[in-house]
Amino acid sequence: MHRTSWFHRQHDDELGDDDYQFFAKQYRRRMQTSSLLMVIGFLIVIGDSPYMPWKSYPGLFAAYWGGILLIAFWVILCAIGDMSASRIRSTRLISRVHDQQRLLEQQLMEMRKNHQKSADEDSKTPSDQEN
Repeated sequence: MHRTSWFHRQHDDELGDDDYQFFAKQYRRRMQTSSLLMVIGFLIVIGDSPYMPWKSYPGLFAAYWGGILLIAFWVILCAIGDMSASRIRSTRLISRVHDQQRLLEQQLMEMRKNHQKSADEDSKTPSDQEN
């Protein structure tokens, strides 16, 4: 799914440079996280194998599972980083939308004032203008 999403975004002509860079980094983070999750799954299967000499080498057992925990911790950090980056980007986009909305509301108010002025001037009769 990550590859498909990234492929479509690479060919999206409407994306700006900032958007493209964000999606490139997002793709890299998510591929790393997915790959590490597969590695963790593979290592758990191997570590749970009855052929592993854990009873003979308890230090190896601790190092092996400690390594798996470190990889899991890195996956968690990657997920937090991805979540933070997405939140920062969405906050920035929402801020832009609000700024655009304020600008459009100001333009609308100016247009209404101008329309009201022209309507008031048009509603004056020629006799009102002579007085």
